[in-house]
Amino acid sequence: MKNLNRKGFTLVELLSVIVILSVIVLIATNAVVPMADSAKKQVLAMEANTLVTAAQTLYVQENSSSTKCYTYDEIINSGLIEKNDDAYIGSISITVDESGNYTYKIWLSNGQYMINGVSPDVTSDDVEASADSASTTCTSAS
Repeated sequence: MKNLNRKGFTLVELLSVIVILSVIVLIATNAVVPMADSAKKQVLAMEANTLVTAAQTLYVQENSSSTKCYTYDEIINSGLIEKNDDAYIGSISITVDESGNYTYKIWLSNGQYMINGVSPDVTSDDVEASADSASTTCTSAS
């Protein structure tokens, strides 16, 4: 009998590998998507905290002593920080009470997530999923 030199894989072996790789990709995708969403929330929270710091600086530079509202664009145009994302929209309200204590509230949205009237030291827990735009006029500031 002639000895055939068979090299290669059978169709069943190739299909088995494809099925196994598909299952691995499915599992990996389900693990990566929540981490990506969490990272987006953390980025928005960090941007909000950066905006609060810039608004504080702007408020002090203007020697203001009353309630002041700064939109995201006003803070960017002040040159204190650079614009990171064209989708960002929002505002920051700064209020000073009789004893000189400052109160800050921030509204910020990137079209996918939103911070709605939160005080500084924003964390990813303060970020909610929403396609709504944040207030740009501080009309809901109190």
